[in-house]
Amino acid sequence: MSSSARQFIHSLLFLMFCIFIVPMGSSLTNVYGQTIVFSRTPSGYNSQTGAFTLSMQLTNLGWRKAGDRVCMMYDYFIFNAQAGQVLQGGAQSGTGKLIYYMILNSNQLYSFENSDCDAGYWGQLVASASTIIWTAPTDGQYALVFMTSGFYGGTVYFTQ
Repeated sequence: MSSSARQFIHSLLFLMFCIFIVPMGSSLTNVYGQTIVFSRTPSGYNSQTGAFTLSMQLTNLGWRKAGDRVCMMYDYFIFNAQAGQVLQGGAQSGTGKLIYYMILNSNQLYSFENSDCDAGYWGQLVASASTIIWTAPTDGQYALVFMTSGFYGGTVYFTQ
């Protein structure tokens, strides 16, 4: 067999490997639960661009006796995770305003949504959303909450 024929066969074998074997690795990742699938997304969420708006708000009732005042805009994604599963991503605002995130279990989400701006302990759970790396401590349902202080009517972009 000539060297050009051997080179052609090696190239063909390499091409077959790339077409059939390499894609199997990415599908095995999905089979073993490494991909996070959201069961709830913010209203108007665009999965192709990652764009959404923060449509919910917390108010500080009686803030300086001026009535309700928006202290935080937020929205969230709901997902199930297995212990040790990693969520990676990032978010940024369309206007440059800082966006923060926290990941809560179902009970914490309920408490958060039914609190007002005086719930100071939320600050301990919050981190900048520019880079998100989180590992599930136990199997369960979680909420990835995005927020910013004050009123915010702009777009948030989330990449996973």
